Amino acid sequence: MGFLDRLTSPETAGVQRGIRQAQTLLHEEHPAEAESLIRQAIAVSDKALGPAHHLSATARIVLATALHAQGRYADAETEAHDLAAHRAHRPDDQLALAALALCALAVREQGDPAEALRRQDELLPFYVRIHGTEHPLTLKLRADRAHTLNRLERYEEAAAESEELLALARASKEPTAGALARKAEDGLAAAKAGQSVS
Repeated sequence: MGFLDRLTSPETAGVQRGIRQAQTLLHEEHPAEAESLIRQAIAVSDKALGPAHHLSATARIVLATALHAQGRYADAETEAHDLAAHRAHRPDDQLALAALALCALAVREQGDPAEALRRQDELLPFYVRIHGTEHPLTLKLRADRAHTLNRLERYEEAAAESEELLALARASKEPTAGALARKAEDGLAAAKAGQSVS
């Protein structure tokens, strides 16, 4: 089977469909079902395309996200870290960056927000350089970082970051702007609540 045949093979279409369906299940807050579906897609993708293929790597990001959504933070971190390590030789690899951002979230949820913030601070310049300052992925990383600042009781910084993100979300025409606005509002509310008791 040649390269062009593999791009249009039934396996490729099936993996793409599995990724989309798993992402939909995650969006609908059914992470266990998403995990089951994406593991099937990974098995097909690894066999038909190889584990280094872009679709196989994308499926693994979805798997790590599903594990994280189920509160299985150590498993999510392991899955995301392994993916990032396998793609480290690719300069500016977006899937490796996404995996590293997910690792930072998993570390935070396992009780180490200081390490999570260190990792997010390392990633942010790469996101800005690759995607730009107002790209949805850059803004999501900043929103995650604001929540990490709240965990560290750095409420003034978290509030400032959340207010800026909220303004950007309200001005944005991106489909993800609503979710970003909600995340920024949550970060701002947590920061104000923290400031009121500290």
